[in-house]
Amino acid sequence: MVYDLIALTIAAFEASPESNAFTSKFDLSFKGKARLSQEERRGFALFKGQGKCARCHAVTAGGEKSLFTDFTFDNLGLPINPENPVYDVNPGFVDLGLGGFLKTRPDYAALAPENDGKHKVPTLRNVDKRPSAVFVKAYGHNGYFKSLKGIVHFYNTRDVKPVCPGDYTEAEALAANCWPAPEVAANVNTAELGNLGLTAADEDAIVAFLKTLSDGYDPGGQ
Repeated sequence: MVYDLIALTIAAFEASPESNAFTSKFDLSFKGKARLSQEERRGFALFKGQGKCARCHAVTAGGEKSLFTDFTFDNLGLPINPENPVYDVNPGFVDLGLGGFLKTRPDYAALAPENDGKHKVPTLRNVDKRPSAVFVKAYGHNGYFKSLKGIVHFYNTRDVKPVCPGDYTEAEALAANCWPAPEVAANVNTAELGNLGLTAADEDAIVAFLKTLSDGYDPGGQ
Protein backbone atom coordinates (compact mmCIF):
# COMPACT_ATOMS: atom_id res chain seq x y z
CA MET A 1 0.00 0.00 0.00
CA VAL A 2 2.78 2.42 0.93
CA TYR A 3 4.65 1.67 -2.29
CA ASP A 4 1.47 2.28 -4.28
CA LEU A 5 1.05 5.69 -2.64
CA ILE A 6 4.69 6.56 -3.34
CA ALA A 7 4.21 5.60 -7.00
CA LEU A 8 1.06 7.73 -7.23
CA THR A 9 2.89 10.67 -5.68
CA ILE A 10 5.76 10.41 -8.17
CA ALA A 11 3.31 10.08 -11.08
CA ALA A 12 1.39 13.16 -9.93
CA PHE A 13 4.60 15.18 -9.67
CA GLU A 14 5.83 14.07 -13.08
CA ALA A 15 2.49 15.09 -14.62
CA SER A 16 2.40 18.45 -12.85
CA PRO A 17 3.43 21.86 -14.23
CA GLU A 18 6.35 21.77 -11.80
CA SER A 19 7.87 18.93 -13.82
CA ASN A 20 6.47 19.95 -17.22
CA ALA A 21 6.76 23.71 -17.17
CA PHE A 22 7.89 24.29 -20.77
CA THR A 23 8.87 27.85 -19.80
CA SER A 24 12.37 27.96 -21.27
CA LYS A 25 13.53 30.56 -23.77
CA PHE A 26 13.27 27.85 -26.41
CA ASP A 27 9.61 27.19 -25.52
CA LEU A 28 8.68 30.86 -25.26
CA SER A 29 10.12 31.45 -28.73
CA PHE A 30 7.23 29.39 -30.15
CA LYS A 31 4.76 31.69 -28.41
CA GLY A 32 6.39 34.87 -29.68
CA LYS A 33 7.46 35.80 -26.15
CA ALA A 34 11.19 35.36 -26.77
CA ARG A 35 13.53 35.27 -29.73
CA LEU A 36 16.56 33.04 -30.04
CA SER A 37 19.79 34.78 -30.98
CA GLN A 38 21.46 34.04 -34.27
CA GLU A 39 24.02 31.84 -32.49
CA GLU A 40 21.30 29.95 -30.62
CA ARG A 41 19.36 29.34 -33.82
CA ARG A 42 22.52 28.13 -35.55
CA GLY A 43 23.18 25.86 -32.58
CA PHE A 44 19.70 24.36 -32.92
CA ALA A 45 20.31 23.75 -36.63
CA LEU A 46 23.63 22.03 -35.83
CA PHE A 47 21.92 20.06 -33.05
CA LYS A 48 19.50 18.63 -35.59
CA GLY A 49 22.05 18.36 -38.40
CA GLN A 50 25.82 17.94 -38.38
CA GLY A 51 26.01 17.50 -34.60
CA LYS A 52 23.65 14.49 -34.82
CA CYS A 53 22.42 15.29 -31.29
CA ALA A 54 18.75 14.93 -32.22
CA ARG A 55 19.26 11.31 -33.27
CA CYS A 56 19.11 10.41 -29.57
CA HIS A 57 17.85 13.64 -27.98
CA ALA A 58 14.75 13.57 -30.14
CA VAL A 59 13.07 16.73 -31.42
CA THR A 60 9.47 16.94 -32.60
CA ALA A 61 8.80 17.95 -36.21
CA GLY A 62 8.46 21.64 -35.36
CA GLY A 63 10.54 21.49 -32.21
CA GLU A 64 7.75 22.60 -29.87
CA LYS A 65 7.47 20.71 -26.56
CA SER A 66 10.29 18.35 -27.54
CA LEU A 67 11.41 16.09 -24.71
CA PHE A 68 14.97 15.84 -26.08
CA THR A 69 15.29 12.10 -25.43
CA ASP A 70 14.30 8.99 -27.33
CA PHE A 71 14.26 6.94 -24.09
CA THR A 72 16.81 4.45 -25.45
CA PHE A 73 20.14 3.30 -23.98
CA ASP A 74 23.54 4.06 -25.47
CA ASN A 75 27.27 3.64 -24.78
CA LEU A 76 28.95 6.95 -25.59
CA GLY A 77 32.41 5.70 -24.71
CA LEU A 78 32.74 7.84 -21.60
CA PRO A 79 35.95 7.34 -19.62
CA ILE A 80 36.19 6.34 -15.99
CA ASN A 81 35.62 9.31 -13.72
CA PRO A 82 38.74 9.21 -11.51
CA GLU A 83 37.03 11.59 -9.07
CA ASN A 84 34.36 9.00 -8.30
CA PRO A 85 35.09 7.53 -4.83
CA VAL A 86 33.70 4.14 -5.89
CA TYR A 87 37.13 3.29 -7.27
CA ASP A 88 38.71 3.88 -3.85
CA VAL A 89 36.29 1.40 -2.30
CA ASN A 90 36.27 -1.04 -5.22
CA PRO A 91 39.29 -0.50 -7.54
CA GLY A 92 38.09 -3.13 -10.01
CA PHE A 93 34.62 -1.69 -10.44
CA VAL A 94 33.30 -1.34 -14.01
CA ASP A 95 29.96 0.35 -14.62
CA LEU A 96 28.30 -1.93 -17.18
CA GLY A 97 25.10 0.11 -17.15
CA LEU A 98 22.08 -1.66 -18.61
CA GLY A 99 24.16 -4.76 -19.30
CA GLY A 100 25.11 -4.98 -15.64
CA PHE A 101 21.46 -4.94 -14.63
CA LEU A 102 20.45 -7.52 -17.23
CA LYS A 103 23.12 -9.87 -15.90
CA THR A 104 21.19 -10.02 -12.63
CA ARG A 105 18.04 -11.23 -14.39
CA PRO A 106 18.11 -14.86 -15.53
CA ASP A 107 15.29 -14.16 -17.98
CA TYR A 108 17.28 -11.35 -19.68
CA ALA A 109 20.89 -12.35 -19.00
CA ALA A 110 21.42 -13.47 -22.60
CA LEU A 111 20.89 -9.86 -23.72
CA ALA A 112 23.48 -8.45 -21.32
CA PRO A 113 26.60 -8.53 -23.56
CA GLU A 114 25.01 -6.42 -26.32
CA ASN A 115 23.95 -3.86 -23.71
CA ASP A 116 27.16 -3.59 -21.70
CA GLY A 117 28.13 0.04 -21.16
CA LYS A 118 24.77 1.42 -22.28
CA HIS A 119 23.00 4.06 -20.19
CA LYS A 120 19.65 5.80 -20.54
CA VAL A 121 19.60 8.79 -22.88
CA PRO A 122 18.60 11.70 -20.61
CA THR A 123 16.42 14.65 -21.50
CA LEU A 124 18.36 17.84 -22.18
CA ARG A 125 15.70 20.05 -20.68
CA ASN A 126 17.16 22.17 -17.87
CA VAL A 127 20.60 20.80 -18.75
CA ASP A 128 22.18 24.13 -17.76
CA LYS A 129 19.75 25.08 -14.98
CA ARG A 130 21.61 25.64 -11.72
CA PRO A 131 21.01 27.38 -8.37
CA SER A 132 23.74 29.95 -9.05
CA ALA A 133 26.13 30.94 -11.82
CA VAL A 134 29.11 29.49 -9.94
CA PHE A 135 27.45 26.12 -9.24
CA VAL A 136 29.33 23.32 -11.05
CA LYS A 137 27.12 20.71 -12.70
CA ALA A 138 28.27 17.26 -13.76
CA TYR A 139 27.37 15.62 -17.07
CA GLY A 140 27.46 12.06 -18.36
CA HIS A 141 26.15 9.04 -16.47
CA ASN A 142 29.19 9.12 -14.16
CA GLY A 143 29.63 12.89 -13.88
CA TYR A 144 32.90 12.89 -15.83
CA PHE A 145 32.23 16.22 -17.54
CA LYS A 146 31.90 19.46 -15.60
CA SER A 147 30.95 21.71 -18.52
CA LEU A 148 28.63 21.63 -21.50
CA LYS A 149 31.52 22.77 -23.67
CA GLY A 150 33.56 19.79 -22.50
CA ILE A 151 30.94 17.15 -23.27
CA VAL A 152 30.06 18.70 -26.64
CA HIS A 153 33.77 18.76 -27.51
CA PHE A 154 34.01 15.08 -26.49
CA TYR A 155 31.09 14.17 -28.75
CA ASN A 156 32.83 16.02 -31.55
CA THR A 157 36.41 14.74 -31.12
CA ARG A 158 36.33 11.48 -29.15
CA ASP A 159 37.69 9.43 -32.05
CA VAL A 160 39.99 12.14 -33.39
CA LYS A 161 42.25 12.88 -30.45
CA PRO A 162 44.90 10.46 -29.16
CA VAL A 163 44.12 8.27 -26.16
CA CYS A 164 45.36 9.68 -22.86
CA PRO A 165 47.96 7.48 -21.11
CA GLY A 166 45.87 7.16 -17.96
CA ASP A 167 42.63 7.99 -16.20
CA TYR A 168 42.63 11.73 -16.78
CA THR A 169 39.93 14.08 -15.47
CA GLU A 170 38.10 16.25 -17.99
CA ALA A 171 40.33 19.23 -17.18
CA GLU A 172 43.49 17.13 -17.52
CA ALA A 173 42.31 15.62 -20.80
CA LEU A 174 41.46 19.01 -22.29
CA ALA A 175 44.84 20.39 -21.22
CA ALA A 176 46.67 17.40 -22.74
CA ASN A 177 44.49 17.42 -25.90
CA CYS A 178 43.55 13.75 -25.52
CA TRP A 179 40.65 11.61 -24.30
CA PRO A 180 40.95 8.59 -21.99
CA ALA A 181 39.84 5.19 -23.24
CA PRO A 182 36.18 4.30 -22.67
CA GLU A 183 35.33 2.56 -19.42
CA VAL A 184 33.44 -0.07 -21.42
CA ALA A 185 34.89 -0.61 -24.90
CA ALA A 186 32.07 -2.86 -26.11
CA ASN A 187 29.06 -1.42 -27.91
CA VAL A 188 30.46 2.11 -28.19
CA ASN A 189 28.37 4.30 -30.50
CA THR A 190 30.67 5.28 -33.37
CA ALA A 191 27.91 6.12 -35.85
CA GLU A 192 26.52 9.21 -34.17
CA LEU A 193 29.46 10.78 -32.36
CA GLY A 194 33.22 10.75 -32.14
CA ASN A 195 34.25 12.54 -35.33
CA LEU A 196 31.63 15.15 -36.19
CA GLY A 197 33.90 17.70 -37.86
CA LEU A 198 32.46 20.63 -35.90
CA THR A 199 34.50 23.81 -35.47
CA ALA A 200 35.04 25.45 -32.08
CA ALA A 201 32.44 28.05 -33.09
CA ASP A 202 30.00 25.24 -33.96
CA GLU A 203 30.50 23.70 -30.53
CA ASP A 204 29.91 27.08 -28.89
CA ALA A 205 26.70 27.52 -30.88
CA ILE A 206 25.38 24.14 -29.72
CA VAL A 207 26.22 25.06 -26.12
CA ALA A 208 24.42 28.39 -26.56
CA PHE A 209 21.34 26.52 -27.80
CA LEU A 210 21.44 24.04 -24.89
CA LYS A 211 21.37 26.97 -22.48
CA THR A 212 18.00 28.04 -23.91
CA LEU A 213 16.37 24.89 -22.51
CA SER A 214 16.24 26.03 -18.88
CA ASP A 215 12.72 26.57 -17.51
CA GLY A 216 11.80 29.82 -15.80
CA TYR A 217 13.13 32.12 -18.50
CA ASP A 218 12.21 35.78 -17.94
CA PRO A 219 11.80 37.60 -21.28
CA GLY A 220 12.01 40.92 -19.48
CA GLY A 221 15.40 40.06 -18.09
CA GLN A 222 17.19 39.59 -21.41
